Amino acid sequence: MNAKKLIYSAAIVATAAMTSCSSDYLQLAPETQITNSTAISTVDGARLAMIGVCQAMWQQYQDIQSGSTSGYNFMNGEAFVNHRMNDAFGPDMHVGIGYAMWGNEIITGQSPWQKDNYVMCVIPWKYCYNLIQQANTVLDGIDEAEGDANQRDFIKAQLLTLRAHAYTKLMVYYAPRWENSRNGEAVCAVMRDKGGVTDAPLCTMNDVFELIYSDLNTAIDLYKSSGLKREAKWMPDLNVAYGVFARAAMIIHDYSTAQTMAHNASEGYTVMDNDTYLSGFYTDNDDFMWTTSDEESDIYYWSEYCMFAPNGNYTNKWQVPDGIDMDLYRQMDVNDIRRQCYLTPDKIAVVEAENSSWNPGKITEADFWNNDLVNSASNLDLSFGPSERDRKNPNKKWGLYNVALYYSYYYTNNIFKGEISDIVNPDAESGDQYAYYFLNNKGVVRIDKSNYGTLNTIPFGAQYKFWSRAPYSSGTFSFMRAAEMKLLEAEAAYENQDYTTAKNILTAINSVRIPGYNFSGSGTALRDEIRLSRRIELWGEGHSWSDFKRWNLPIERRAWVAGDPNSGNWLPEYGVTTPVSANGGWRMLIPQSETYYNHAIDKNLIEFNN
Repeated sequence: MNAKKLIYSAAIVATAAMTSCSSDYLQLAPETQITNSTAISTVDGARLAMIGVCQAMWQQYQDIQSGSTSGYNFMNGEAFVNHRMNDAFGPDMHVGIGYAMWGNEIITGQSPWQKDNYVMCVIPWKYCYNLIQQANTVLDGIDEAEGDANQRDFIKAQLLTLRAHAYTKLMVYYAPRWENSRNGEAVCAVMRDKGGVTDAPLCTMNDVFELIYSDLNTAIDLYKSSGLKREAKWMPDLNVAYGVFARAAMIIHDYSTAQTMAHNASEGYTVMDNDTYLSGFYTDNDDFMWTTSDEESDIYYWSEYCMFAPNGNYTNKWQVPDGIDMDLYRQMDVNDIRRQCYLTPDKIAVVEAENSSWNPGKITEADFWNNDLVNSASNLDLSFGPSERDRKNPNKKWGLYNVALYYSYYYTNNIFKGEISDIVNPDAESGDQYAYYFLNNKGVVRIDKSNYGTLNTIPFGAQYKFWSRAPYSSGTFSFMRAAEMKLLEAEAAYENQDYTTAKNILTAINSVRIPGYNFSGSGTALRDEIRLSRRIELWGEGHSWSDFKRWNLPIERRAWVAGDPNSGNWLPEYGVTTPVSANGGWRMLIPQSETYYNHAIDKNLIEFNN
């Protein structure tokens, strides 16, 4: 066991001594063998406990349950809440595993959102309060911990940042939209700022944001006075505290605070260049501010990348990859380098330009809406149709399979800027797994002189942005990026009527991604361009649904319609518009597990969302 793993093991022991596991939250009172005061009587002990809180952001959670619903033990913390919930519920990303997990009614904001015993209501609540309770227990005693004062202050700042982050995340899911909150008086959470799972009454949005602002102001002062730096990016630091502050301020439209904090957050970081953007997002870079651990064995096969990377283990086994919304793609500039990251109809021209024989069936862009070539019953799978001409029916369309395979092969070898040796996943039966395909000396379609390719399920709009590192399909999932902070700063600057700053930031980012970029618009056109740029740059990073919530915009998903190349690319049952009025301003309900075990809750105050 290496030194890092020893630290983690000690952190787990220290944290377990102070709190029950997340699955026991509000079901059993914690039983400890070590008293809280013993575990955090020293700065070193507090540090180990703080590491345990950090690790809770990217560990596998066991036995997430709600009523009769269980089996969500592949919930892995922050990445799950961001990707398989926020992105899945939004308009820009087809989260394949979200299709399988949630179904169309949950993803599109229908009746399950009005039931407090659904697992979707439980997961963010348990996750966030797990972080809060662990942080609270250490914070209760840290001021008396023996050891270096600067180290103590720094650890306290980290814990306050973690608590503020968790409460901010709760506001994303359980608070109403600010416009629906009665100026923050809407009841939406339980205030817990002390250790132990004790009864606590409901509180308002204003109560929560008062604590968030207080925690972060104190944390910022302590970070500065301590003069210390964090040991790893999976820990919070001063920049992360600024970033959490910016996110929180945007929720309540405190744009002055948001602009300042977002600007401060990105200081010292660099928005990634194009080669880095095309390197798979599985390894650390100067744009990433806060991430999961980069230790492959920390989470094994429960890494988020397993679920949706082109070479992910479960992308292959479960056949539920992710893709981009075609209407968002249509809004991307034709010169945008990020367009390369998605399998869309215009990629026919790319493969033909590379090799004229790579479109043997002579398919056209309209064939992406051909019912014989696309599986409209399952994930709009492009591997559905035939890969060779039907000799008995020579006029029957074929070859979309081939184009999808060849573009995946082309992307791997010509566009992907990561290390090929990192991402090749050998499979004893199928060959070497790459981007949605296997390469072997036998298979369906010949790739080169010695290899054949066999395509996995690959959806209309399939993504090539996020890859994983073999053999566990692991990766450094980013919780916060400098690019996000820059775009938040631009958005807040616009709302503050600081149009010059807003436009300068927008131009600085887009001129890198879009050769020749020049935006001359103003007014609401500038606002809309900032929002669009955010959706494109941060696609798949956990912001889609919550952005539309705070923008007070409906979510429109246009269904795929056979024979209509102007239609969308959502499965028909997902082609639903979610109005801004739905579910009380898009709020999840306080889960039944909280209202049942917490006897301080006045159930007459609970605000339902129907």
